Amino acid sequence: MSELDDENDYTLVFDHFYTNNHIQILKSLLPFFDDQNTSFLPILIKYLELQHTISLTMKGVHPLGHSIKASSKQTPNVEEVYHAIKKYLAPNEEKSFQQIINMMHTMDNVKEMQKMMELFQSMNGDGNDSSSTFPDLSSLENIMGDSSNMGDIMKLINSMKK
Repeated sequence: MSELDDENDYTLVFDHFYTNNHIQILKSLLPFFDDQNTSFLPILIKYLELQHTISLTMKGVHPLGHSIKASSKQTPNVEEVYHAIKKYLAPNEEKSFQQIINMMHTMDNVKEMQKMMELFQSMNGDGNDSSSTFPDLSSLENIMGDSSNMGDIMKLINSMKK
């Protein structure tokens, strides 16, 4: 299981590896217990899961290994992270992610336009400096390159506000 489809959830894979059949049976039986007994059962189930996870960790067993890796890349991009967590985001958090993603797409489009402008200027043979026609985005290219870093993006946004 090297990459998961959109329908699959990494949290389900994690839960699968750090539980056992007896814990799953308890979870499945929850609806069949009366109200008096259900108040302590979630605590018991979580305790058993914690105990099982600690036991695996102490033995040096790491069932997840590389099976839960989102991709073969070393650093995931912001869109991959967004798609992995979007169903857990509060509306304002989702809006912030969308703004960052839109800004990244805009920067990609601006870079492409800059390349086209430079190409047109080289075809015209004006000899004019391309930076006078189109803004220099070299400082943003370092931040918004292939390995976009969330910290760098936030620094950029904060510096733009000042």
